Amino acid sequence: MFCRNKTSRATVARGSALEMEVKRGQFRLSVLEDSAQDCEVQNLIEREVRIKDGACKLLAACSQRDQALEASKTLLTSNTRILALMSRLQRMKEAQAMQRAGRRSFDGGAIDDRLPCTAKVAISDIRIPLMWKDSEYFKNKGELHQCAVFCLLRAGTEIHNTDLVIVDRTLTDVCFDETLIL
Repeated sequence: MFCRNKTSRATVARGSALEMEVKRGQFRLSVLEDSAQDCEVQNLIEREVRIKDGACKLLAACSQRDQALEASKTLLTSNTRILALMSRLQRMKEAQAMQRAGRRSFDGGAIDDRLPCTAKVAISDIRIPLMWKDSEYFKNKGELHQCAVFCLLRAGTEIHNTDLVIVDRTLTDVCFDETLIL
């Protein structure tokens, strides 16, 4: 199976047992075909895999801390997107299989009746309170340790992330000021 120009096509070897079953009418070739939506999701997965590979190479080659942090963030984000897209593809395949079999859902309604409606949600001014040990915060002993923090939001298969924020013990909370629309 492969995708070409947003259409799908299944190939069956000439003289194979599967071709004989198709000719006899025992097996439909359309069962093997991917929909255009499947191809689109597969292309998105391939894109995220390429981004992940690039981030791995950049992480291995970078010498500055900021570059390493951004590459790590990109790696984590692309891993999350790949997992979300794979689950979306699996749900689409399951729905196609159920539709081909002519089955209904367990609750007696059609599959399309169970799909949720979509809406836009804007999330802004995310604030995460921090809790420090008394010995670190009040006595200011030792080095000033810093951490890089970012927020990853997932709504279904839609993944959004915020900018990196450097946090140390002088801060009492982490603030992400950007607005994310899901």
